[in-house]
Amino acid sequence: MLSKEQTGMPLSIQYPLRDLRQFVDKVQKENNDKFATICFFGGEPTLNYEKIEAIITSFDKVKAYEINFILHTNGLLLSKISDKIADKIDVVFLSLNYDKLLCGGRISNYYLDISKSLNAIKQKHKMSVIGRLTITSETSLTTACLLMENAFDYIYWQIDNREQVDKIAEYKVVYKSEIASLFDYWISNLRCGKVLNYIPFLSIVKNLADNIPAPKNYFCGYGFYSIFIQTDGSCYTCCEAVESSKHKIGDIRGGIKFLDMDITNKCLNCLYLKLCGGRCGRMHKDFSQERITDFCELNIYTFKLIIDALPQLQQILNSNPAFRKALDDYHIDYTEQTP
Repeated sequence: MLSKEQTGMPLSIQYPLRDLRQFVDKVQKENNDKFATICFFGGEPTLNYEKIEAIITSFDKVKAYEINFILHTNGLLLSKISDKIADKIDVVFLSLNYDKLLCGGRISNYYLDISKSLNAIKQKHKMSVIGRLTITSETSLTTACLLMENAFDYIYWQIDNREQVDKIAEYKVVYKSEIASLFDYWISNLRCGKVLNYIPFLSIVKNLADNIPAPKNYFCGYGFYSIFIQTDGSCYTCCEAVESSKHKIGDIRGGIKFLDMDITNKCLNCLYLKLCGGRCGRMHKDFSQERITDFCELNIYTFKLIIDALPQLQQILNSNPAFRKALDDYHIDYTEQTP
């Protein structure tokens, strides 16, 4: 976790929780929105379970809208979660460190401990768990997904979202190879009647099969519905840019406005917009066009794999109700959908 000196932000919440509740009530009312999601994000939110419980309690008597809670965590302290919190958490996003999954060619204690905690919690509480991976040049996506599929309800991965990546040409070759291998594995399971909840693949198939129109807003919620509240009460529309004025949209006391955050004009005429949803609003504001093109290249490679297999996928969809159910699963919308 970055220090206050590095970010200029306090490490603990500095506003009364009644201000947070009033802010959420106001946003829901102004948008006539009957459903709200609160995500405990970090840093690492499980370092302060007491504050999580206090926030949940502050929303106990909400009647104007339905509310659910998401916990975004590294999983290391999941074993210490209280029943009161776990009963209220609908979805856990668990970010895994690929470098620690294996040790000497065997499953590591790091991963075994996380898996054990997940199993214990899910036996007592109804919650879904989405495993998240950031794909670096050292990541074997196929290996990670094979390892994760029995412990997690859903798997989502993201291409390394930094402004620059070393050895990008090598990164692209490895990523494309891994995606092709993983897609072959995924579709072979579908042929046998088994649906693996790999969210990027499910999202693309759904958008193709249902022929959805091109979106007007980013799938990730940037500039539309995503509001990330810092410890001082300031609000941003990207979780990766909660110190940047370019992505600041206001604060919980004065209110928020999304300004100049629509999907960029560069994307509006792209054939693949309905599949990628613009990918990432922050990317279009902060990254060079060359770097943006890297992401486009890698995702278009995945889109074409699935488009080429669409007749086969459509046949499976027509014969397997479980596949249709997976495509309509609301958990897809909790992610950015596009790596």
